[in-house]
Amino acid sequence: MLRSDLPRLAALRPLWTAGFVLAMLALAPDASAQRRARPQVPNAPAQAPRAYVTNSSANTVSVIDTSSNLVVATIPVGAGPSRVAISPVGSRAFVANTSADTLSLIDTASNVVVATIPVLDGPASVAVAPDGGRVWVGGSNGMITVVDVASRAMLTSFSIGAPSPTYSVEGLAIAPDGSKVYALWGSLVVIDATTNLVVNSIYAGNNPTGMALSANGARIVVGAQFGYGPFGFYGTAAIVDTASESVASVVNVWGLPMSIAITPDGSRAFVATPYAWSDTGYGAGYLNSPWVTSIDLATSTLSTGFSVGSPARGLAITPDGARVYVVVPGAGGVKVASTTSNSVVATIPTSSFPNGVAIAP
Repeated sequence: MLRSDLPRLAALRPLWTAGFVLAMLALAPDASAQRRARPQVPNAPAQAPRAYVTNSSANTVSVIDTSSNLVVATIPVGAGPSRVAISPVGSRAFVANTSADTLSLIDTASNVVVATIPVLDGPASVAVAPDGGRVWVGGSNGMITVVDVASRAMLTSFSIGAPSPTYSVEGLAIAPDGSKVYALWGSLVVIDATTNLVVNSIYAGNNPTGMALSANGARIVVGAQFGYGPFGFYGTAAIVDTASESVASVVNVWGLPMSIAITPDGSRAFVATPYAWSDTGYGAGYLNSPWVTSIDLATSTLSTGFSVGSPARGLAITPDGARVYVVVPGAGGVKVASTTSNSVVATIPTSSFPNGVAIAP
């Protein structure tokens, strides 16, 4: 190489450098293509709703995964657990321990009792305020206890009618706006949730024993054991319009109604009828009945129900409205029925004398 060539080569050096860089860039992998080709990691599936079933003789609560229909936890609670209610967001379960006169507060994430709160005698029904801040507990003698969830203590108690030590408040529900509490004590009692004063009493049949409030708060279905109007041996379901606080219609359910559940869309009510009147001409009386009756709430007529094999107790419906979980004490567990086929699709053993059930969203 001649010395005279050096200036020309020096002038060409920037071109070589630029060419080298471009070549390297051409060979490098496309970062945007890598991002497009990178496999996407799916989000973890949401936990399926869980059913909480009280076992009165075992003093426990069974937790059922509704996707697998398997018991995934058993929680010790107080003596004689009866009814259970779930907070609106599903983070807490509240269990009325009838024999212990306590309320168990369960954390549904860990399925552990985080508080045991004393209440008045014979707690048998539970309802949670829409904001989850307070819980109403119905007990014997027509007494209701109000519990503050944050402090885990009883706020107050009050009576909704004449005392009767052999009976307890069998049903409780709270309006979606939190303004009113509905209770069963000889009639459907309407309570102002702010003052805890009774503001109305609605006749809904003879000896009402079960009730359910629709999700939108427009209707209450009240089961009465001995009919509506004149005493009868066949049960009825009164459909109450909450706006007018009056009975809009009455449906004969033939058996003695117990627990009631309404589908999330408000179209149907399912009624457990564990006993039915029978008169053969040679004798008459109430016999065990395996039927769960269905009511079309748009037409106030009976629709197709299903049998669970022996008398049913508590009822709860999954958030999608597809299945009914029916507590069957004689079977020692829960029967799961499809609301489409009106037939039992699964049987889940729990424990001794299951009683109430509620489903966490």
